[in-house]
Amino acid sequence: MGKAQKLSIEELKNVPETLLYPLKSRYVETKKKGGVISDPLSVEILDALDYDPTKSKLVIISQLGVCLRTIIFDRQVNAFLKENPDGVVVNIACGLDTRFPRVDNGRVLWFDLDLPESIALRRRFFKETDRHRFIAKSALDPSWADEIPKNRKTLFIIEGLTFWFTEEENKRLLTVISDNFPGADCLIEIMAAWYVNMMLKMATKKKYDDALDNKAAALIKWGLNSGRELEAWSGSIRFIEESFVIRRNLSAFPWRFRLMFMLIPLLTKANKIVRIRLG
Repeated sequence: MGKAQKLSIEELKNVPETLLYPLKSRYVETKKKGGVISDPLSVEILDALDYDPTKSKLVIISQLGVCLRTIIFDRQVNAFLKENPDGVVVNIACGLDTRFPRVDNGRVLWFDLDLPESIALRRRFFKETDRHRFIAKSALDPSWADEIPKNRKTLFIIEGLTFWFTEEENKRLLTVISDNFPGADCLIEIMAAWYVNMMLKMATKKKYDDALDNKAAALIKWGLNSGRELEAWSGSIRFIEESFVIRRNLSAFPWRFRLMFMLIPLLTKANKIVRIRLG
């Protein structure tokens, strides 16, 4: 028998293509001996796509950062479900995220939301059920909120998205959530503004080895140095806490990077998971 035909990714352009970055990051770490994360489903998915994950290397700080943020999100989602076993989780810009099978408690109502082309690809690997539903819409299309029940405690996951949006677009997204789901919690990944500027400069000079790295960095638009700054956007936003991805996981990095972080400690605050409550 011949090899199974690979699934084309030609329809993924610009931002939808960036769903390959976290998938590739988890793939590389899973393949690595003693990696920080084991995600066989990501390996299975990427192996089925018409894309060679070994053709070039990702920037190790970014690649590890993606995996470490995944671990932080998983822990916080599990904590939410422990307190709210019948709660609702809305995974905004889900891409080819593999979180639901890892954290499913058998009771949560889970929504994966992304652009139509991303959801179409997602359907090739995940089956929609009564408790695991797909919404093929832009996060900025407020009509997606009509598909989510309003009578249950709700957690929104916004991972790997905010830096592709402008500040105004991020404000629109949080307004949709706060207007429709008062009292909801949000876990939001946010890059530092200074780090966004640095990445844009590096992408302009094509400092990255991987074409996907360069393309992703060039599309980045926005960041905040502190999640607490979100409170200034609206009186309905309450900052609860933030977790710095690198600072919490220094031991996961090779020694040369740990030395660099000691010499330049600001780098350990490049990326964070911010928890806010709306309404």
